[in-house]
Amino acid sequence: MPFARSTLTVLVFLVAGCEQTAGAGGQADNGQVPLSLENLQRREAPNDYLVCPPGHCLNSKPDRPSPIFDVSAAELRRRLDALVSSRPRSSIVFADEMHMVVEERSAFFGFPDLIDVETIETGEAKSTLAIYSRSKYGYYDFGVNKRRVETWLRELAASPK
Repeated sequence: MPFARSTLTVLVFLVAGCEQTAGAGGQADNGQVPLSLENLQRREAPNDYLVCPPGHCLNSKPDRPSPIFDVSAAELRRRLDALVSSRPRSSIVFADEMHMVVEERSAFFGFPDLIDVETIETGEAKSTLAIYSRSKYGYYDFGVNKRRVETWLRELAASPK
């Protein structure tokens, strides 16, 4: 079994590419420094997914607009913390009051993906968020980042009030 797993790992790297993707300015995107989603320049590789409220991500076109939640930004952040804590293979690598960076590893190979999330107050007891999920290595993600973000949004919307 270990031989088959290592052989499959090599094949995936050959097909998907094993180069580390770069963040803004061509620097390695390691998640230790949060990205400014407002000024984000998206990659050319099809291995990311961006959800952003209208007018927030000024330099990148989101894949879809963010939903509005009927809770404060602080409550949305509490729900987000609980969601991330409940996910296997996920860990918070940076966090402040309104921004977090999460590393989530794939189940089989342990490949790391990075997810930047900003919670944004939109009014009294209303908030939204910007989420940028991307593969740390490789070129293709086979829709993993999109599925992750859409799952997170569904789970946040279904969180008990």
